[in-house]
Amino acid sequence: MWLSSRPDSVVTWRSASAHLELREADRWLEPEEAWAWQTATPQRRTLASWSWHDYYGERRNEIVFTGVDLDEGAIRLGLDEALLTVHELAQGREEWAAIPDPLLSNDPG
Repeated sequence: MWLSSRPDSVVTWRSASAHLELREADRWLEPEEAWAWQTATPQRRTLASWSWHDYYGERRNEIVFTGVDLDEGAIRLGLDEALLTVHELAQGREEWAAIPDPLLSNDPG
């Protein structure tokens, strides 16, 4: 997952029933970091090349929900509301990182 508050981090989301785990798992590949590309698995390099964007690089979100009686409309609405607005997106990475992070905050309160 790509979170605005951590623009360089690949965040994994794992959940089952009431359990939810979000954690920083890796860094997104950058075009100028040849060492990162060389140490990435062939599968990672291929996936990055398929989804590559000239401005965002390989950054993307891929989330799959499976279950019985899921409310697709409510899930879509919640995910859509979590997206940056066009105005927020236009402000750039430093502004994104300043947006409060309710998911991976180090603040227990």
